[in-house]
Amino acid sequence: MSPQVGQRLRAARTEQGIELSEVERVTKIREKFVRAMEEDRWDQMPAPAYAEGFLDIYARFLGLDHRELLDAYRQGAEQNAAPEAVPPGAVQAGVRTRTQARRSGVFTRSRARHAPPLKPVVIFVAGVAAVAVLGAVIVDAISGSNDGGGSSAEHHRQKVAVAPTTTQARSVSLELRPTADVWVCAVDERDRAVVDGETLTAGEVRGPFQGQAFELTFGNGSVEMTVNGAPEKVPAVAEPISYRITSSGVNRLDTASGPSCL
Repeated sequence: MSPQVGQRLRAARTEQGIELSEVERVTKIREKFVRAMEEDRWDQMPAPAYAEGFLDIYARFLGLDHRELLDAYRQGAEQNAAPEAVPPGAVQAGVRTRTQARRSGVFTRSRARHAPPLKPVVIFVAGVAAVAVLGAVIVDAISGSNDGGGSSAEHHRQKVAVAPTTTQARSVSLELRPTADVWVCAVDERDRAVVDGETLTAGEVRGPFQGQAFELTFGNGSVEMTVNGAPEKVPAVAEPISYRITSSGVNRLDTASGPSCL
């Protein structure tokens, strides 16, 4: 990693006479992470995605060119990347580093999380639909043998029509409203990013998004989250926090299991 990134951050802060405690208070980034950035100890970040998010927020706070610093960070990260740094079993789990994905040419936009081909809620809904159709066919066959089939065909159509209504009833609405600078990654049930690892500013509304499920990671707790029109409390923490949202409710995830939009 180029030492110029951390040196520029520390120089800008000291020139402006800003204490580390003040940086944490305003940016909501923990002091230990701020110090790690200034000392170019990027391996101390929770994950590369958070390193970029924290660097973006800190550079903006100091009035520096955040795009230039992010480019310098990425350039240094790619130069220092080594194949042996990939955790054992990462390939089997579907995990790719940003550098590996770019070199392989498999993905144009890689993600550092394992995206299962089908979410549990989709499997459940598909199962409900399949049972409804099967039941309708059985009823149609029995009624047809007894009543000549005329009324049973109409009954069959009514049964099949139940499935779309069930799917629609299980949809989830999500809206995000930052109260301060916050890094956000949000994906839907098909692992498609609705907020693709962006640093949002106060008052910048995203959504409402509609889907059967969402997974989110925030760089800190400076965001208001609304699910199905009702506010969901996000704790005011100065560290990453992840959630999974379905029609059954909102659940906290271990940060390592949350999406990172890489």
